[in-house]
Amino acid sequence: MAPTTPDFGPGIDPYAPYDPQRDCDPVAKPGLLAFRDLILAAYPGTTSMAISRACGSGGQSEHKEGRAWDWGVSVHSQSHLADDLIGWLHATDRHGNPHALARRFGIMYMIWNRRIWMANRPDAGWQPYRGANPHTDHIHFSFSWAGARKETSWWNAPVVPDRRQRLAVGMSADGRVEVFHAAIDQIYHTYQVEVGGAWSGWRAFGGPPSATIALSAAPDGRLELFAMNGQTFMHRCQAKVSGEWADWYTFGGGGKHLAVGSNHDGRLEVFASNSTGVHHRWHHTPGVTWHDWRPLGGPADARLAVAPASDGRLEVFALTDGIFQHTCQTDLSGTWRQWVDFGLGGEHLAVGTNHDGRLEVFASNSFGVHHRWQNTPGGDWHDWRPLGGPADARLACVSSHDGRLEVFAMNDDLLQHNCQVDQSGAWRTWQDFGGGGYFIQALRNRDGRLEIVANNPGGVHHRWQHQPGSAWHDWQPL
Repeated sequence: MAPTTPDFGPGIDPYAPYDPQRDCDPVAKPGLLAFRDLILAAYPGTTSMAISRACGSGGQSEHKEGRAWDWGVSVHSQSHLADDLIGWLHATDRHGNPHALARRFGIMYMIWNRRIWMANRPDAGWQPYRGANPHTDHIHFSFSWAGARKETSWWNAPVVPDRRQRLAVGMSADGRVEVFHAAIDQIYHTYQVEVGGAWSGWRAFGGPPSATIALSAAPDGRLELFAMNGQTFMHRCQAKVSGEWADWYTFGGGGKHLAVGSNHDGRLEVFASNSTGVHHRWHHTPGVTWHDWRPLGGPADARLAVAPASDGRLEVFALTDGIFQHTCQTDLSGTWRQWVDFGLGGEHLAVGTNHDGRLEVFASNSFGVHHRWQNTPGGDWHDWRPLGGPADARLACVSSHDGRLEVFAMNDDLLQHNCQVDQSGAWRTWQDFGGGGYFIQALRNRDGRLEIVANNPGGVHHRWQHQPGSAWHDWQPL
């Protein structure tokens, strides 16, 4: 499988011009070494055949300048690996840049199986190659000097932070907590063997690689997991309540972010964003068949949150770096109003429900965490107010056993926690709650104890209250 691609912005390198070998300096250049290591790690069982070539050997070759590499892959038994890598290098990115990664690495030309592709003539595609070596046991890569020196955007471009939700946490109908972690190869799953007890250990769960995931429950209590990456959207659900899982099936095309809500009658409704805005599909009847996808408008590639209002109407919030918008159902029939501006853009968002049914929305940006809330259940909204906390944090919100909202805010460096001191909505000051990480999720156990799950470079960890509303246990690895 091809290496994981960083989420680059729209800026990209020009196609590498043709600049053949002129001098001889066969020392392997850093861009070649790094590219070699990346590809060999992604494709076990393939080999490195050569980077450098002696100056006295015959013919002109970028090998003599240390800026060509031969990847050992056989056309007879490993052509699928070659096709996979070439497809990855030549794919058009989400910004519409063709041959995006070949340009970001500074690849000047490739030779494979008697054909050559040249970056200075990209529209010509693969052309016949009539050299003496048919290149059926390796792909030859020649790099521009910028690529050879690691000066191209793959190595140096500012990378858009990964804001996809890689964790999903929920509870089976029998009260056991279940955790899903979306990794670069597939999704992994662990669950409590008994309520409040030991964990099963991580198990491969399949599904799309590098996915954003969301979990919800059907009206009968069966958990349903939704997983989407840039190429595909898949769905899997429990075949029976608190029991085994049915197989994955395709649920739609690829996208950026997703969220799941439950309508007043228990029908699930799924929202997904891509480059054309927000789209949704929903159960025709609770727990049965799904309606086709329908466009809902809204900002492109937005981070999403959804929650039911006090009267059962769904409300959806969509946040990008520069835009925050909101829409809601106008009635219980599922009619949607137009999107309205809801504030400035930011890093992440979360929504919670106060004890009296009023929704409260939290958003983070470079100044910290901010919030606004409904003045009355299902009514108009208070203006934004700063709440403090860490900058550019990923957020999780959960209601405590006594109806107070609790918020967790985590960035790369630290995790902090805040909560309402009482049901009036007053907030206490933020408190340090652990080190930084990637994503965080929170839930309330069946007995009212809160539990949070977070991942960082060391793996997935969790922490929980000893008793409802009491002190917290130390972090433990999952």
